[in-house]
Amino acid sequence: MAKKRGTETRASSAETGTLAGEGADSSSGVAGARGAASQLMELFLHVCAALGAEDARDIAAIADVSPENVANWRSGAVREFKPQKLEAAKRGLELRIRALRARARESHGRVGGLAPLEIESGSGPAELQRQFRDSVPYDYLGHRFLYFDAQGALAWERVLSTGYDQDVWLQGVSSAATAWLDPSTRPPGPLAGALGLDRRTRPRGLDVVSLGPGEGTKETLILQAVRAACEGSSITLPWLAYAPVDVSIPLLLRASAAPRARDEGRPPLDVLAFCADFEEGPLEFATRLPTTTESDGLRLVLMLGNVFGNLRSEEQFVRRKLFTLVRPGDLVWLEVGLRPERIADDPLFRATEPDREETSAETMRRLLLEGPYRRWEAASGRPPSTIEMRITLREDDDSARVPGSCNFCHDVVIREERRAVTMLYSRRYALEGLRAWCERLGLRVERMTRVSDGRGIPRVAHLLLRRTA
Repeated sequence: MAKKRGTETRASSAETGTLAGEGADSSSGVAGARGAASQLMELFLHVCAALGAEDARDIAAIADVSPENVANWRSGAVREFKPQKLEAAKRGLELRIRALRARARESHGRVGGLAPLEIESGSGPAELQRQFRDSVPYDYLGHRFLYFDAQGALAWERVLSTGYDQDVWLQGVSSAATAWLDPSTRPPGPLAGALGLDRRTRPRGLDVVSLGPGEGTKETLILQAVRAACEGSSITLPWLAYAPVDVSIPLLLRASAAPRARDEGRPPLDVLAFCADFEEGPLEFATRLPTTTESDGLRLVLMLGNVFGNLRSEEQFVRRKLFTLVRPGDLVWLEVGLRPERIADDPLFRATEPDREETSAETMRRLLLEGPYRRWEAASGRPPSTIEMRITLREDDDSARVPGSCNFCHDVVIREERRAVTMLYSRRYALEGLRAWCERLGLRVERMTRVSDGRGIPRVAHLLLRRTA
């Protein structure tokens, strides 16, 4: 007869061919004479193989043990799990099954070369064109109209390619992601700790939601860093989902395709692309995120490339929109432009000066800003107006309410109508002022890092924020 010791059943020496406990491995239950694997172990190994884990390293990762234990399971030297390791094995199998379900959703969307895309009500091109028409008589239009159509998206990409030091900013994103996902530091990187990569907590699934991703290059670097950190920790997250959100379908398709092109490694990536207006829209896409139905998951909301500094009102956005997406305990990653000690050192300052000779980068920026109005004129059958772009530096007014911030306001001046229409806010922030402002709203700053341009001037800052309430 087998005797019960607590919750663990041990076989007698007659059944195992040896004394109970003899030759036991450090992480599993009963050791016995070498022979066929027990039915329990045989079933576990069979399920592991069905889930794609056949070598000792992969099987050991599922049960959170060292690979040496797998040989004892296969040989029959160890015939059952201790309670703690049984729970680890059950949890590991559950994570693998969840990950495969996520991959099934992703594969289904890619059959026949299709690119899945969901369009939220009120965010399609025709609806945005109508909104532009209705907004033209007013003094503010906003950045969402700059690149929602194909021509605007192309102009935006050209702006990035002319004098924007993209290589420097990409390296800044990559360095921040690597540091924040490092579980070996003390304390561990905040993203590593939140995901359980430091093994102090159970691994959690991750939704990476990017608001205004552009072509998605920075997001791809972050997703690669997440996978590399999981691989380095021998931990598989329950799921990894990437949700780019933008009103520009051309850019959105590029942003969702970029990480798919590098879709290697674990956990598998589930890409959920949403055409939606995250500043003015209802954010219905949030109901489609895995964290809506899965209780043990983390949301990381990205606003990179100074998208945060382009908003009409940062505080209204945080209270009305961001807090709809970000639950207490979730994380927000902001990349913002920094206000230099001498404002004249900012590359945009030159554009505020009158009677200057326009550079190629300034020409591309002007064409981007004028484009929506020009296309609306053509579609309406109106004769071309005399228009120009004007950039003014504003601070201590309604457009720059975060302490220490300033705003390079981009206006399209319509000469015949003697008025100006604001197309873009482009803010620069004093880092400590922004930090205090975030914490006042309930966003605790977990990490901050500055990135300098080629001249050594700090131009960009990355902030990792956690919602506290």
